[in-house]
Amino acid sequence: MGLLWLCRRLVRITVDIAVILLIIVLLPGIPPDASFTSTEHDECLPLEGPLAKNNKLDAADRIMDGKIVGPESIASRDPEEIFVSLHGGKILRIWGPKFDHFKIVASIGPGCDGPWQEKVCGRPLGLRFAPDGRLLVADSYLGLFVVDVDTGEKEQLFDISQEIDGAVPKILDDIDVDAEGNIYWSDASTVCTLEDGLVEFLSDPSGRLLRFDPKTKSNTVLVKNVHFANGVQLSPDHEFILFCETFKNRVIRYWLKGPKAGQTEVFVDRLPGMPDNIRSNKNGGYYVSLIGVYSEFSRKINGIIGKLPLLRKLAVRLLTMTRLVFDSFTRIYPNQYTERIAYWILNLHPISQAQTHFSNLTIVVELDAQGNIINSLQGNSGKVLQISETDRVGNYLFFGSPYNKYLGSLYVGPSVIEVEGKGVKIKTGKEPALQREEQVNKKEIIKEEKDLSSDENVQEIVQEDRGEESAYKKIGKAEKQSEEIKEHMKLKQKVEHVADIKINDIVEKEAAAVESKEKLENTEKEEL
Repeated sequence: MGLLWLCRRLVRITVDIAVILLIIVLLPGIPPDASFTSTEHDECLPLEGPLAKNNKLDAADRIMDGKIVGPESIASRDPEEIFVSLHGGKILRIWGPKFDHFKIVASIGPGCDGPWQEKVCGRPLGLRFAPDGRLLVADSYLGLFVVDVDTGEKEQLFDISQEIDGAVPKILDDIDVDAEGNIYWSDASTVCTLEDGLVEFLSDPSGRLLRFDPKTKSNTVLVKNVHFANGVQLSPDHEFILFCETFKNRVIRYWLKGPKAGQTEVFVDRLPGMPDNIRSNKNGGYYVSLIGVYSEFSRKINGIIGKLPLLRKLAVRLLTMTRLVFDSFTRIYPNQYTERIAYWILNLHPISQAQTHFSNLTIVVELDAQGNIINSLQGNSGKVLQISETDRVGNYLFFGSPYNKYLGSLYVGPSVIEVEGKGVKIKTGKEPALQREEQVNKKEIIKEEKDLSSDENVQEIVQEDRGEESAYKKIGKAEKQSEEIKEHMKLKQKVEHVADIKINDIVEKEAAAVESKEKLENTEKEEL
């Protein structure tokens, strides 16, 4: 009798829960105001060819590690200066040959207690310099601003709370500007704000690409129904504009001029992760940063939930209702604990962190002018993660992120080979395709043979030469004087072989560089 009663009770509870969930799914008017349909997810491109796994990003460095939060976007007006957008609505200037000086130059919002209040203090996502030299700032919550980075003065260009073509922008994301001052910007969602980005992820596309005319102060919608419209980049000739569709793993081209003006087409698709911002690689192509890279598990989950719109709708409504409960409690009794919980309930950050948990793989895809994948920068050590933007400034690549507490950097200028502890430094004159990983291998070889005890003799080779003899003759004399010098030359040749450098070519370049005694005195130490 007791067992039968328990079974009936369980069945009744199950039926009651099912009815309640069914009401939540089917009852109209329950927030959010979003639609849900079945979707198919294409298979991602395999990691082969230009996407073959490599460890180029593992040679990157971290700037201001632990001192900043969320360096999302980067802009530059000088090879030794960058501006970075941060959590808290701040714009940070970093400058110097080693980018070791920094200063907050502007604040978009009034300030707040923490990231969970970003809708108050603002969250700048996209940065670009306008033709007049001022910095354009796309703030997700507060709108589009122009900032004089030398004085800190700012001006709002339009109110983001106003309707544009029947919908209010909810996530002002990225921007680019043409020579006439027209600003192209992405509205990632019209159904949720940035802190509730999971709603856009699980619902149907609502993002847009727009153009702001500074003369008429009006906005025009160029493309609708984009699944999280993100990074924006004009082509060098301004014939078309590219924008990332993050949740469909692709980049779309919108033609501005020519016979296809007003039309859209896929520029590149089936990317192995979610593209965030897109930027020029300064050679006619583009860097596309993947904020998250799919694992096999995440691909399967996306495929399953894409075909279950009612389940996605139920999940979003339940989470939204939970969020409303915590928001109500915070309004009645203000405190940061319930405010923080409400902030994280529909946030995309936990989704991104979950992907990182399964794999540390980080990828930046490089495209040519036609949208073909020509190269990729990858890392799996966790040195840099969750990259939102990749920018080339001078001899460095900088990597932004909405979540990291550092700015990534990678030196990509002319290679310099250095024999540690021996005082030998050789300039190759190459513009490497990111050869830091090769330098790591060279250092390992040097360490294995570091039992050479000829430090003083090596110093004799590289000491200042006040005579007229070439570096080649000096090395020849040193070889005759000491067997240890011969061993060192073998080691140097081995290092040069790793970098595909022939010693004879280097010597010829050095001989040409020392045509005069005065030039030798000024440059010999640096060249060696």
